Amino acid sequence: MKRKMLAFIAVVLLLVVTSATGILWFELAGNKLYTYPISVGQKTYTITVLTNWNSAPKVTLSQSNLKFVSLDFVGSFRETVFFKITIPSDLLWGNISLIWKYYEQNPDRYTRTNDGVYTSVQMTFTHTATTEHFEIHGTEGAW
Repeated sequence: MKRKMLAFIAVVLLLVVTSATGILWFELAGNKLYTYPISVGQKTYTITVLTNWNSAPKVTLSQSNLKFVSLDFVGSFRETVFFKITIPSDLLWGNISLIWKYYEQNPDRYTRTNDGVYTSVQMTFTHTATTEHFEIHGTEGAW
């Protein structure tokens, strides 16, 4: 019985140390994860943005008939920026595309994945303007 308890404690400690190491590595790599609760009607959706940008990007839903999520990186630094935005598939769906500075991007410029629950769009770009504006468009949306 003591051996089982010791084994259990060892496994728990290993999991804690592994998790802490992963979190520390994640922070040292310069990436931050931001979460945005977005309410539509009676439901709240969570959009996440993983990025190496130095501050939280701005995330909003469109206020027009077009269905899209806006993503803005604000600042005057010139640097290479990575982002991965993850949107619930029941918030935005259909034909998903990425717009940067109001120009639709070739799908070769970004990676799009969908696991049936979430749609993710990830891209690396050079931040040069005061605001770099992106839109993730879908042909259908919950709002």
